[in-house]
Amino acid sequence: MQKLEFVVENEQDLIKAIIDKLPFFSRFDIKKIIENKDVKVNNVRIKDDVTVNHGDKITIFYTSKQDKEWYNLVYMDENVLIINKRAGIEVVSEAERDLLSILKQTYPTISAVHRLDRNTEGLIIFALNSTSEKELLSAFKTRKGVTKKYALMVDGRVDITKIKRTVYLKKVPNLSKVWISEVKTSGYEPIKTEFDVVQYFGNKTLLEATLITGKTHQIRAHIAYYGFPIIGDNKYGKSEEKQLHLTANFLGFSFDKSSPLKYLNTQTFEIAPTWLN
Repeated sequence: MQKLEFVVENEQDLIKAIIDKLPFFSRFDIKKIIENKDVKVNNVRIKDDVTVNHGDKITIFYTSKQDKEWYNLVYMDENVLIINKRAGIEVVSEAERDLLSILKQTYPTISAVHRLDRNTEGLIIFALNSTSEKELLSAFKTRKGVTKKYALMVDGRVDITKIKRTVYLKKVPNLSKVWISEVKTSGYEPIKTEFDVVQYFGNKTLLEATLITGKTHQIRAHIAYYGFPIIGDNKYGKSEEKQLHLTANFLGFSFDKSSPLKYLNTQTFEIAPTWLN
C-alpha cells in the first residue's frame, strides 16, 4: 500500500485532482479508492467525490500500479543509469512518491543529480555510485560535461531573432511559478537558453532548446515571456491540450580527459517526443 499526500492548487473535483497526480489510474480506479474510504481531505476520510479548494490537503492510500510504467530504461553501466521519464511524476519529492524512490527498489545505490519538472517527459541520468555522483553533480553545477536539449512545440510562429538568449528569472513560491524580466532587477537571477526553430506547422512552431543554465521552469517561462507558450502549459499560457509538449530529448557528454566518466563522451542519447506526430 502506497501513501500520497499533496495540497490542492485550484478548485476542482477530487477525482480530477487525484488523477492529475496519478495519471495512470482511470476515473473508475480513483472512484473505487474513494468509495473504499482510502482518501482523506484535510485528515477526514470521505467516500464520495467532492469539490476541493485551494489549500486543501489530500491524502490517498492506494495499491501501486506497475511502477515501471513511469519510465523506460535507455542505458545502464556500473556508473550511471539513463531512463526516459514519463510525464506526471516528480524526480524527487518530500511530499509524495517519486521516481527516485521507485528506482531505489531495483537500484539501491542510485542517486539523483538533476531534475525534470513533473509534467516534462524525457531523458534523465542518475548516478549509481559515489564517484559518478560527484562527477555528475559537478558537471551540472559548472555546466560543463553534459549537454541537455529539449524539443518543444509552441503556439505561434516564432521569429527566433527576437528571442533573447539571456534574460532574468525570479521564483515566486506562493504561486509555484517564476517571473521573467529582460532587465536585471533585485531578486532576479540570469538564465541562458538557446532556442532554434526546427519546423513550422501552420501557426505552431517546433523548437529545440539547449540549456546553458538550469532553473525551475526555465524553458517554459523563458519562451512564454515572448508570447509563445508551450502547448499544454496552462501555468504560463492557456491550452486545450492536456499533455505538455516539452521533452528532454537529447543527452550528450564532454567530460574532461581525467574524468572517470570520459568514456561516455563517445555516446549520445536521443528520443522522440510522444506528442510529436
